[in-house]
Amino acid sequence: MSAEEAKIRQEFSSIPSDMPIEMLGEIEFVSGFPRKIELNDGQSLSITATKQLDDTIQMSLEYESTKQSVGSLVTESYTEQSQFLLRPGMRCAPKLGDDLAIVFRPRIIESGADKPR
Repeated sequence: MSAEEAKIRQEFSSIPSDMPIEMLGEIEFVSGFPRKIELNDGQSLSITATKQLDDTIQMSLEYESTKQSVGSLVTESYTEQSQFLLRPGMRCAPKLGDDLAIVFRPRIIESGADKPR
């Protein structure tokens, strides 16, 4: 286990010690627009980050996998959705099913249409 992974597991103690972690780094989002991320082995993730009036960020995740273990069952197709709030600058580590946790820091950027002229 790398020093960075050990630090993440300490910061996010809800991640089981045997669960793999994929570190995605900082991800830029235009508020309200989904980003599609392809993971390993037929796994994909759609993440939408929406800036709220109080400057928190509402995260909406939709995870799809062609093969997923849930408890002792292995399913051929699996979909999961989750939502949570973050303060700006915070890193998050959502678990995707029972097989993977991802770690990233969302950053909201302005779209070209939102910039003042």
